[in-house]
Amino acid sequence: MAKTTFATGNALTKKVYEEKLYRDTVKAAYFHRFMGESSDSVVSVKSNLEKQQGDRITFGLRMRLTGAGVTSGTTLEGNEESLTTHDYSLSLEQYRHAVRDAGAIDRQRAQFSIDKEAELALKDWGSEKIDTLCFEALEASRTRILYHVSGAMTAATVPATAKAALTVAANSLITPGFISQIKTYAKTGGNRATIPLRPIKFDGQDWYILLVHPDVMFDLKNNSAWLQANREAENRGKDNPIFRGASAIYDGVVVHEHETCSIDLVGGAGAIPFADCSLLGAQALCWAWGQRPELVMESFDYGNQHGYAWGMLGAVGKPVFNSEDFGSLGVYVSRSSISDA
Repeated sequence: MAKTTFATGNALTKKVYEEKLYRDTVKAAYFHRFMGESSDSVVSVKSNLEKQQGDRITFGLRMRLTGAGVTSGTTLEGNEESLTTHDYSLSLEQYRHAVRDAGAIDRQRAQFSIDKEAELALKDWGSEKIDTLCFEALEASRTRILYHVSGAMTAATVPATAKAALTVAANSLITPGFISQIKTYAKTGGNRATIPLRPIKFDGQDWYILLVHPDVMFDLKNNSAWLQANREAENRGKDNPIFRGASAIYDGVVVHEHETCSIDLVGGAGAIPFADCSLLGAQALCWAWGQRPELVMESFDYGNQHGYAWGMLGAVGKPVFNSEDFGSLGVYVSRSSISDA
């Protein structure tokens, strides 16, 4: 039986305006607020491969300057410091999903537009896919994890070690003091035991972002020291994306909550609910575009059936240099078991 098909490139195949779809899909993604083409962005973006062939793109990783500079009476010429940069590469991947109806009679019976809902559902799926990829990249193969027991912070290099070290749940909950410890460790690299996290610069101040699970945010909001600090909290900058949707600010750390942070019930000796959270600095993630999200409609069975396909070419990864995570730290805490109830 011969069939006449409409390929994606056919001039008669209906396409939703690609630039609008890209804006709607990516802006709906949680991580969009952190994306930028600068090396100072939390998610550093490159789109070179949209305009040229290839499936691999390289990012430059800029280290902090370490020189002391010069003072009065010392010539600056000849005492300059060279930039220290390293590279990190990503290979593009294709991501696709589709929805197809059963025919015209089903579209007629429905009390809503199946075509429109298919478009919206795929846009939502695409936004969630972008966020899922970002969280998976952050949490994969962590090289430095911070945790605390009764106020004493420790850095582990093996996730299983940090997870098992969480003792009595109440002793390893998130606290304002622990947030300050995390920030201090990030700025110093644990006395240069690891790469210091470059902060996000805004309005003359250094900032970090702490991503936590909603259960962890619940614990923070019920901490007595936090309640006091929140009454005297810093004002949030409305003009910078890192503050949009933030749940809290403490000691230069902007706290965001998201349900995609990994959780389970087997921390400590196997019976403590815990969460895998992330502290982010500049270039915590790198994102490469090969093709922005697009939505394509196809007709089947002589136009009787409609199908919609969403697709993109992209890649995201967590930069690693000298076997160390470059722009992020893992933060393991116990939590109230609310989501598991």
